[in-house]
Amino acid sequence: MEKTVLIAGKDFPDGREISSNAVLHRNKVIIAANPAEKDIQPSDDCIAVLWNRGSALSARSLVISALNVNSSLDEAFLIFDEPYFASKYLNSSIADASRIFDELILSYQYLTSELFSRFNQKKIGSETSVKKIVFIHRSNISIAQEVLNQNQKYLTSSPSSPAVSAASASFKAFAENTAASLVENEDILPVLIEIPFDSENLRKDSALVSWVCEYLDSLDNQKKSPSSRQKVSWVKGGSKVSGGFSLFK
Repeated sequence: MEKTVLIAGKDFPDGREISSNAVLHRNKVIIAANPAEKDIQPSDDCIAVLWNRGSALSARSLVISALNVNSSLDEAFLIFDEPYFASKYLNSSIADASRIFDELILSYQYLTSELFSRFNQKKIGSETSVKKIVFIHRSNISIAQEVLNQNQKYLTSSPSSPAVSAASASFKAFAENTAASLVENEDILPVLIEIPFDSENLRKDSALVSWVCEYLDSLDNQKKSPSSRQKVSWVKGGSKVSGGFSLFK
């Protein structure tokens, strides 16, 4: 089945590896792009759309632009790559708190709200398929964990600052409760994916995206609807589909 996916959270060009590998598994890929970038054309099969993360209006423009590009949208990947953000905001201070709040917390909430609005319009996707909103959380070590486990070696470039750790916890809580709000919704399927910080097999973005796409495709072939508990539970990256449920009505 043909699929179109919107990717946001690790934006182009930093998400170039994500978008290029998603193209191998999806018919059309739209990725959010950093407004500071001048060259935002990844490839013929992938369209980049500017996204000002701190703006609700920009979230709406991102989704509308994605629909204008391809007229349909079947999946949305909202990615919180904590190790990436830990490095990006490594030298942040209290003065940066408001900006980090906008970019790492409000941005996902704005975009999710807009996706809900559009996903509930059946005309944007296949009439037979359930639209998927996929929350992908790649975890990282915090400063506190480093202090508590000083004898343990972690494979990370830098621990998460207090602000990034707080944003990470906010993303997980938002994703879980968003999924809970959708347990009775027959048009939108929430999928929660957790990538542990020590997951060697999925450390590269290319491997992560390949597994996510294959996992979602395998869901389509299941025969039984997911339970409410399954919808609000985090799936460990690299896992196989458990049980059976169908995403077709």
